[in-house]
Amino acid sequence: MADIVIGNYSPEAVTIVISKGSFVHQVTGFAEGTFISATRLVAASEPYIGSDITGGRVKRRNRSMNVTISLHQFAASNTVLQQLQRADEEADGNEWVFSCQIKDNSGQTLFFSNQTIIATTPDLTLSNTTEMRDWTFFMYNADNFIGGNTPMDDAAVAAVEAVGGQVDARWRL
Repeated sequence: MADIVIGNYSPEAVTIVISKGSFVHQVTGFAEGTFISATRLVAASEPYIGSDITGGRVKRRNRSMNVTISLHQFAASNTVLQQLQRADEEADGNEWVFSCQIKDNSGQTLFFSNQTIIATTPDLTLSNTTEMRDWTFFMYNADNFIGGNTPMDDAAVAAVEAVGGQVDARWRL
């Protein structure tokens, strides 16, 4: 039996950096539990089956996604995001469309779009306990790569390379 390699994930190693010109901000103050949730808006492949069992599929390369970022109410990033959203809302053009990179620095997952907006502000809840603020980013045609958090053996590396991918030396056994 081959040696089993243990994976590693650290939520503290996840970063979100937003930027526009001289404006750069690393989002901090992630909520406990799920703090990032990303949903692709257009399926990569939409199958079709007719009533006579003929069919096909429609392929789409639109990688736009909605990303929900959950921050606790104490996070200074709430103020930064609110001001960025307000500046964009009050501008007539796209002056405040920004770049956004979401990266798991303990793994291989990376999302990036240079055309991101804050689609909606959080609903506000105030109570006698800590509350969360869910910010929704729209990342237009994001370059998204969902990767693992475990070094890969030769067979896994070969599989990735067989479909045109590359594996950084850090992730090879």
